[in-house]
Amino acid sequence: MPYGRNKLAPVSQRGRGEFAVRKSGITQTLDLVDVGEHVCWVVDPDQGYTAATSTFLADGELFGDKVVIFGSALEPSPAAGISRGAVVVDPRLIRGAGPTPDMSSMLGLVRREADRAGRQGYRALRVLAVMDQLVPPGAGVDMLIDHELRLDELVADSAAIMVCAYGRDRFGAATLDHVACVHPRELGSEWAGPSFRMFSSGPDSWSVCGVVDSDGAAAFSAALTAVAALSPALRLRFDELELMDASGMRALMEAATRAPVRSITVEGANPTVRSCWEMLGYSTYEAPVELTP
Repeated sequence: MPYGRNKLAPVSQRGRGEFAVRKSGITQTLDLVDVGEHVCWVVDPDQGYTAATSTFLADGELFGDKVVIFGSALEPSPAAGISRGAVVVDPRLIRGAGPTPDMSSMLGLVRREADRAGRQGYRALRVLAVMDQLVPPGAGVDMLIDHELRLDELVADSAAIMVCAYGRDRFGAATLDHVACVHPRELGSEWAGPSFRMFSSGPDSWSVCGVVDSDGAAAFSAALTAVAALSPALRLRFDELELMDASGMRALMEAATRAPVRSITVEGANPTVRSCWEMLGYSTYEAPVELTP
């Protein structure tokens, strides 16, 4: 099988827990999406959605990936070049029938298919999630952030490729801003995107890059709450964090205080962030947060 753009070993040659160095920021086309990437795509109503998704999925055949589609993305007719072995998942199986959204079935299916792809000799698992069809009406943004962070950890660990497509006319601007924050990559250049990004960088480790200010504090708080529920001890990597203002630091402190965590270790914070943390008096609080150089 061809591994042209792939910078990683095939899934079958990587052990679980072998996280790769991940890129963050904007990608101009889905053709540039590589193994280990989790992409947020905010789709405009007049955008060439069918053509773009068809190309992305057809690349699975080209690169030897197993394809999974959550939702009926190929209507009214299947795109040429997509493997007949592609797994198409009925969105009703993800949404469920209950009043409270439960996306755990999607996580379980991605995990099983990623493991199966390795055993079957595929390079990786290539997933398209049509979020317009998967997310029930009234689903809260906190639920979406929690779901995307769990997916991101799984994608990084499983060497999968995942694109989550959100229709701009289906979700509000605030919701789109929040969910984009918890994807390391984003498709397109017209939308300015979020001020910061938070994504998995290893077991119980999360990278934060960009700027966490008053505009992103609510999303940052929700993301911290979500990852704190995944592990009692967390590492936050601030190597690529440019700035965190008082609202961001308050969100970090409050999340550490209310979350069931034993410790949050912040690594790689720049001198300005560490100085502001001390000036605000947070270094003397009885909270499980430690900033290190």
